[in-house]
Amino acid sequence: MSIHRKHGVVDWNTYAIVACIESTRTKGENPKVPEWFEKDYFRSIQELAQLGISEISRTDEREAVRAILSVGTIVKGLRTYGRFLLEYEEAELLDMESRL
Repeated sequence: MSIHRKHGVVDWNTYAIVACIESTRTKGENPKVPEWFEKDYFRSIQELAQLGISEISRTDEREAVRAILSVGTIVKGLRTYGRFLLEYEEAELLDMESRL
């Protein structure tokens, strides 16, 4: 997170990696976050989501907005929304919507 902050630009990769890891962390037989690391792990994700609140206003890059929103929704417990934001582009979502 400190590396991301020092970089000084909105980089969607940081958010996408965190969202990818966090959205799959509880799937299948993936291991739990070790107790000794749990507090720092979740605090870092919270801090990234907070940083995303300020960074989202500084970018028009679609991938960045999607990745930032993905982390934000996951942090708020809306894991399914976070996964959809991360995994599906707008055209794919519009296609799904048209089938309803």
